[in-house]
Amino acid sequence: MFYSVFISPALISIAAILYAVSFLINSYAMGAFSFSLGVSWVFLPAGLRLLLTLLLDKNGAIGIAIASIAISLGFYFEDPILGIGAGIISGLAPHIAKQLVFRDADSNHDLSQLDAKQLLNCVFVFSVVSPLMHQAWFSLHNKDGLFFEDLGVMIIGDLIGTLIVIYLAKATIFLYKKKVSIT
Repeated sequence: MFYSVFISPALISIAAILYAVSFLINSYAMGAFSFSLGVSWVFLPAGLRLLLTLLLDKNGAIGIAIASIAISLGFYFEDPILGIGAGIISGLAPHIAKQLVFRDADSNHDLSQLDAKQLLNCVFVFSVVSPLMHQAWFSLHNKDGLFFEDLGVMIIGDLIGTLIVIYLAKATIFLYKKKVSIT
């Protein structure tokens, strides 16, 4: 994993742009899997949230939060407090999951060196932490919401999306390293 000690506007911008693009792509490609506003049976941007946080640490989390706030305020919520809170949670949740799972890990690892157990553990923790935080936030602002129904679907959607993105990234890194070692 690449742990950034510094805050980089360039890395934050890259993370924000990648997350916003993934959100747009997911809206079009996975629109049929939508359950309710902001809740989907397959949510690929969740995987990118975790990946960017694993690779870029705080820079990834900040970029995700900025993009998510812009998306929330521009397309989903009229209430700025709800949108800003949802955006902050989007960046904070993968960072919390990473800290919970890798608090004792050596900081010199990269994603290709994580074993399957560590990676799966992080995916599962993130896929519960993020939906719980989001649904708790939404429930504070919308008493008519279907907390448990949305929570269940959001956990499944985040889990599926995260597994797809993280293991595609892991396979890409493995194949790249294999190609580099052959040449």
